[in-house]
Amino acid sequence: MRIWTAVPTLRLPLRPDSRWRRRALETVLLAADSGAPAALRAVARDIESQGEEEVWRAWLRLPVSGSPSRRWASPLLAELSPGSGGPVPDEVVEAAWSDWLSEHHASLWSLLERWNRAAAASDSRSSLLSRLALGDESVALEPRLFVDTAARFGHPIGERARARLLDLHDTEAVDLFCAAAVDDPEAVRFCVTHHLAPSDEVERAVFFVRTEQYEQYRALDPDGALLTLGYRGAPTEVRSALRAAMTALGDIDVLRVLAGRGSLTDDFASLSEQERAYLIRQFAGREAWAQLWQVTLLMPLAEAVETVRAFGDWRPSGEDERQVFDALRAANPRTVREHLDALTTADPWWGTPPTRILRDDLDERLISFDDLDFSPDGTQLAFVALADGSRGPEVLGSPAAVTRACAGIVDLGSGTLSQSCFSFEQPVDRVAHLGADSIAVAEQGFDRPVDRPQIHCADRSGVRTLDFATGSFAGLERIAGERAFVVATGDDKFFTCSFDGPVAELDLPDGIYFDEIVVDPDRQLIAVVDAGDLMVVQLDGAVAKRLVSDLDSWRESTVHAALSPSVLVRCAENGDLDVWREPLTSTLTPATRTVWPLEKPIGLVWSCALNRFLAVTQSHVDLLDVPQDPDSPLPEELVAERIPLVGDQEGRSFARLSPKGDVLAVSTYRDIDLYDLTALALRPLVSRPMSLMTHRDLVAMGVVSRNPDLDAEALGTLGLLRTCLEHRFRHDVGLGDTTSTAAVPDTEIELGS
Repeated sequence: MRIWTAVPTLRLPLRPDSRWRRRALETVLLAADSGAPAALRAVARDIESQGEEEVWRAWLRLPVSGSPSRRWASPLLAELSPGSGGPVPDEVVEAAWSDWLSEHHASLWSLLERWNRAAAASDSRSSLLSRLALGDESVALEPRLFVDTAARFGHPIGERARARLLDLHDTEAVDLFCAAAVDDPEAVRFCVTHHLAPSDEVERAVFFVRTEQYEQYRALDPDGALLTLGYRGAPTEVRSALRAAMTALGDIDVLRVLAGRGSLTDDFASLSEQERAYLIRQFAGREAWAQLWQVTLLMPLAEAVETVRAFGDWRPSGEDERQVFDALRAANPRTVREHLDALTTADPWWGTPPTRILRDDLDERLISFDDLDFSPDGTQLAFVALADGSRGPEVLGSPAAVTRACAGIVDLGSGTLSQSCFSFEQPVDRVAHLGADSIAVAEQGFDRPVDRPQIHCADRSGVRTLDFATGSFAGLERIAGERAFVVATGDDKFFTCSFDGPVAELDLPDGIYFDEIVVDPDRQLIAVVDAGDLMVVQLDGAVAKRLVSDLDSWRESTVHAALSPSVLVRCAENGDLDVWREPLTSTLTPATRTVWPLEKPIGLVWSCALNRFLAVTQSHVDLLDVPQDPDSPLPEELVAERIPLVGDQEGRSFARLSPKGDVLAVSTYRDIDLYDLTALALRPLVSRPMSLMTHRDLVAMGVVSRNPDLDAEALGTLGLLRTCLEHRFRHDVGLGDTTSTAAVPDTEIELGS
């Protein structure tokens, strides 16, 4: 609508909500904003006939180009001044304060002073700040709003807030203002001028460094202890700013500030890659070569190789140290990094088949393996199996006519059956290796006239039988103690036993029908599992804790469970994985993820060597990403990596893991594959700082170095890493376990196909 149409339209007797009247009024108001005389006269007539309030609201609805404060310089305000009628509506006052607080404008501030009215209480922020702007000394601002306002340099409201900040001496507000000031030069100048600093000494030391008040810092923190505490507790972005500020100081112990006040090794291990790079630049810039060499062997190998190239003509004084230094200097940084990257991502089997123990190589009359268990030292493997007595006069040294089941122990060093072999009249389907060539096996007794299961304890001296007046066995596991084990029965009973000692029943709450029991790495905590409920039992003190489970999503049967030092996981028939953190004290329902909707695991285990749970299916080993920290969130995708098992072999029935977590036994009815996890355990370590590596890692490198698929260059990189670690450990009494952490023979024992 044009102005010459809008002016006469406003004179028509139209309803206030008429679309034509609204369009005409908006057209006239827009023209009046530009100072058009005809439009100003039309607005004045409309105010006389309709009142100010409707015209004010229509004016506020008009779009404004550019700064919102521009509207308040309009010539129209002369017609809408308080003197021309009633008071200015509240919403107009609020709009004016909102625009002025957003951007100061002199004419708008003049208008607000003339009105002398604070914003209505409907907007608490505008109300409080408008009262502060008008000089109300009684207004109390929330500290964060106070500080945010005081930090507004270039706006009059900021000046009022800063004046109040100095008058009130509010410690909380000053602390907040100083925390915000470090990124604003004007705020820093204000703090320096008025001697503002955080009340906490640690925060004050950090503040002085970041604001370049070095004299004040040195007086406060001469030994760097406060700055060290502040740095270690600071977020990443603050650490980065502190490192830049520390460069100008030049007289502090950089490593101690970066890493803390512990040992050199522990300190360096805690540094990030950016922090290590900063430390290297600092030492190199000062030509502090001895200090830099001291931390070089704590770096990741690739960083160490790059670092020694900056030493120029300097070399260590000791002969042993010079040999290590020269070895690092001779290595190619790019080649070393490529080899380490390859080691962290390569197939852990590297095309080498697992060590295979064939059933027929142990004894041709064995029919099938039913259970396995590693010895406590990982050098033997106990088994129970069915045997065919019709194929010879004896089965494992027993008469054919009475032998239906047998148990034995395989020496993993030679891959042969040891002398400890035992036969039983009834089927046995569970075994626990108790150490010292002794085992415990569970005989279900299904073929007896009276169903009376038994536990047989056997060693080289013979067999001792324990009778249980109860139902079938649901679990048999070794626990801590001299040849000690636990037994769970299918009728809700739980017993602790030893090879030579008594049987003791634990008094557990009723209502759990055991499907499986699992133990933690220390063999002290037992999880008793059934389809819908779980019990965690601490054997030291006989503490029992019933876990909360999601009974609304009842599982038909539990597939497997496993315990780490701090987490219990359970895989159900539907492919869900339930996770309990701190299970002995947990009061929460488990976190649940669907992991295996199709191919279900045949084994779920905790590996101390890998520090993670493993799930074994018919075709893969799944590395599970289940955080051990109870405060870490559970990721949506729990399978961190899926590694194919070697060979296209069906019929895999169960999996067991050695006590050290470095050998995985996967069994079918006719053979047992032993997978050496040493290379898998080494993968996350080879690119980490050498300060985090242990004697065990050094031994693992020796095992990996024997892999025939490694080329000469990769072997050279591993050899360089071993040289550095051997030099680090040279003053130790020994190099730890001198045997391989993986008790797997060097050659296969498979004879024929």
